[in-house]
Amino acid sequence: DNANNVSPEGTVNFTVVASPDTTPPTVTSAVAGDKDPQGNYINKATVTITATDAQSGVKSTEYKLDSGNWTPYTAPVEVTAAGAHMIHYRATDNANNVSAEGMASFTIVAAPDTTAPTTNATVAGPKDPNGNYIDSAAVTITATDAQSGVKLIEYSLDNGAWQQYMNTFPVSAKGAHTVKYRASDNAGNVAPEKSVSFTVVEPGSDACPDSDTRETVIIERDDTGVANVDTGNGCTVSDLVDQYRDWPSHGDFVRHVDTVTTELVTRGVLSRRDAGTLVRAASRSDIGR
Repeated sequence: DNANNVSPEGTVNFTVVASPDTTPPTVTSAVAGDKDPQGNYINKATVTITATDAQSGVKSTEYKLDSGNWTPYTAPVEVTAAGAHMIHYRATDNANNVSAEGMASFTIVAAPDTTAPTTNATVAGPKDPNGNYIDSAAVTITATDAQSGVKLIEYSLDNGAWQQYMNTFPVSAKGAHTVKYRASDNAGNVAPEKSVSFTVVEPGSDACPDSDTRETVIIERDDTGVANVDTGNGCTVSDLVDQYRDWPSHGDFVRHVDTVTTELVTRGVLSRRDAGTLVRAASRSDIGR
């Protein structure tokens, strides 16, 4: 006081706390990806969800894609399934305030097919030593398209009119031939025109009038399962194996079969696998022993 009297010292205690957090987090989403002119996402869309809370902080963020279950959000969500989608999302803060549920919708479409089909043609039939087809040739055309699928295969024989290809077709007219072919897919892409050329000749005289015409090649009692086809001059594979000749030794017979089958592989009559099967059967036999 004015007489310099000092009162005893007093104290008062108190605590300051932050006001309770009653505000839920703010949550937003963003969808990203390549779009077509209609605003659809091509092949995939990536959804990023962002949650903020200025007071107690974000505790968790969740999302639900279409009719799925709620899932913790930890990284951007990539959606690849074609079709319309809805993604729902929400967040919770450390005061357990839960945001209102948000939603984003978008549509994913497949990328447009701009790739033409892949085409190929094969010619099959018995051939002479010059590679000409004897009496007839069979032409097979194939086309594949991994995106929209093959719509149409067409061919033209010897510059004739284009016609739809349905199945393998024979060409029996003697002479040189060219088959042109092409294919289109369901997106309207057309493959470049290709062609295959070959020659069909008259069959020669029958070199084996008393031919072994069993369906498969049988060496002694061993049915090899190898098709006993005509090799091009009236002789079947069995005729050329010639197991009924009086062979001087077993080794001579096996070497003969190896030589014959090697030539038939070169001419396209036998596969290497079938040739090996015949040589092994000859080795197992008792012919020439």
